[in-house]
Amino acid sequence: MTDRHENLLAAYFADQITEEEKAELLSLLDTDPELKTRFREMEEAYVAACIPAFEKTKEEDYRKLQQRVPELKTKQVHKPAFWRVFAAAASIAAVVSIGAAIYSGLKLHESERFIAQSEATTISCTRGTGTETVLPDGTRVHLNAASSLSFKKGFGRKTRDVVLDGEGFFEVAGDASKPFRVHSGNVCVTVKGTVFNVRSYADEADICVSLLEGAVLLTSNAGQADLTPGNSAIVSRESGKIRLQTADASVSDWTKGKIVFTDKSIPEILGYVQRTYGVHFKYDDGIFDGERFTGNISSSLSIDEILTYIDVDRKYRWQRQEDTIMIHKK
Repeated sequence: MTDRHENLLAAYFADQITEEEKAELLSLLDTDPELKTRFREMEEAYVAACIPAFEKTKEEDYRKLQQRVPELKTKQVHKPAFWRVFAAAASIAAVVSIGAAIYSGLKLHESERFIAQSEATTISCTRGTGTETVLPDGTRVHLNAASSLSFKKGFGRKTRDVVLDGEGFFEVAGDASKPFRVHSGNVCVTVKGTVFNVRSYADEADICVSLLEGAVLLTSNAGQADLTPGNSAIVSRESGKIRLQTADASVSDWTKGKIVFTDKSIPEILGYVQRTYGVHFKYDDGIFDGERFTGNISSSLSIDEILTYIDVDRKYRWQRQEDTIMIHKK
């Protein structure tokens, strides 16, 4: 390693590298195994810098996750944590995408791919987990189960753009010179400093953006709308059509360990439960026709208690095989 190599690496991770220098770095990565190793070491440090909460708590959270997995596979009544701050930190380690392959014998185009992989960070939660993290600009983000958030290297220096898949609750750090943008499906939410919730699961027909504080501009491929506190925008994932309505007062209660539902069908409720508890429900089509509920499910309830709560007329039976729960009519 030479001083030139170190300077190129420093410029790259500081997002101050020129196109000529990047081309030089690509060429060197193709021929210098020591430089490749150093690059990997520096990208690991970059992850730690971007996600300080993960590095600080990963050992403790991994222990908690180990304790929780057996709970999900038992038929005994138990009280699993519905939401824990940083509960999925151990799972994040497996999905932070900053290029983690062995790069010996790389060709030039493979080196380019190597660089490209290092230009995005993804924070992900699997089913049954959730997490909270602080982005490099100070924005705090809660991610719900089965969700992910991605942002590019250099986030916060010139722009603040993130890509969300799933559900996230954002407390955005104010910076009038750099609007914060959330891209999800066919929606872009632009803010300058505000508190809002975005629900955008790919298997749901609509994307819902709910504003708690501040102001946001929402755009889709079919138009745009300004949101004021206490309102939600419902955007069709297929057409991009936007409709406005009063926000549900409980829109952020999931960050406190609750599933809150208003006039929802049982399949909709079970969809929330299986994401949050990391299980999978199987049932015959139509067995829940006509049944709708309004209420909430607390983090103190087990899955058996939840099903008993929903089955008010005692007309269903269920059985569990590991993380799969089959529901039938009696």
